[in-house]
Amino acid sequence: MPSWDGGLILSSEFILSKYGESLAGKTILITGVANDSIAGELAVQISAYKPSLVILTARSESRVEPVVAKIKSKNPDVSTRFLKLDLSDLKDVRRAVKDLDDVPKIDHFVAVAGVMVPPYAKTADGLESQFGVNYLANFLLVKELLPKIRAAGPKSSIVICSSSAVRRGQVHFDDINYSDGETYDPLDAYGQSNAARTIFALFLGEKLKGEGIRVFSVDPGAVQTGLQRHFGGEFLAQIQLTEAAMRDLDGRPYNMPNFTGTSEGAATLITGMIDPTIEEAHGAFLHQNAPAEDHLTSHILNRDNWTKLWELSEKLIGEPFII
Repeated sequence: MPSWDGGLILSSEFILSKYGESLAGKTILITGVANDSIAGELAVQISAYKPSLVILTARSESRVEPVVAKIKSKNPDVSTRFLKLDLSDLKDVRRAVKDLDDVPKIDHFVAVAGVMVPPYAKTADGLESQFGVNYLANFLLVKELLPKIRAAGPKSSIVICSSSAVRRGQVHFDDINYSDGETYDPLDAYGQSNAARTIFALFLGEKLKGEGIRVFSVDPGAVQTGLQRHFGGEFLAQIQLTEAAMRDLDGRPYNMPNFTGTSEGAATLITGMIDPTIEEAHGAFLHQNAPAEDHLTSHILNRDNWTKLWELSEKLIGEPFII
């Protein structure tokens, strides 16, 4: 399938046909699983390649049951496990990781769960919801899961779903909560959360490159899923009106991608997990199955911001994350 910028959007099936055999016997944890979601599609697609255990997280088990049924239809021998996880509560994140005490290793951790342009709300920890759910909960999850990922050895992976919104996103270090909602712009806040996710992956990838652990942030493309449930007609009209004039933080023009299916959306996540041709691109931002540093702005690439975000995140979770 051709893309808006002349590239080629590949399917999950294609990526797995090349590299999927490496998933045999692996333990894989995927967040944000629901029917007809990118995470759900990812879980179903990889199940054909004989992983040992696929751990599926969501806020309720009913969300993952249709996905488990699809997995069992594709490969009844794959073991699945539901893990209840509410990313809007750091206490629940810690509880969920504790529930995995009997899992000795995690070969691939894929963080897909998120929220997009909701009305202003705060997490249980008092943070703007998109920053808290999309980014900070994943910072804590990676910290808590890292011993299990290290136990899996080289070629294990940490893959964090980001978005093309990173091109206009910036972390407002002095006001991540938008003055308690008074200055809240849902699209700007979505960009902030994705900027944070991408900066985190860049710095984490650098920190872990000596251990052979793959770290990537991923733009899955524009995929129609439940993530867009807060899109109203007025919001979509605004996007269409401004699309022709869209520029990133550095003033460079860019276009909105065309919508694709969940198979294409999951493909770049799979690339981050197992494609051997990019394993030396530690921490890279992936777009259409390849590193895309040209999509990143000076704000994202500013190493001072990497340190500032890491230190802010440690403060917000109330403990150091030392690698």
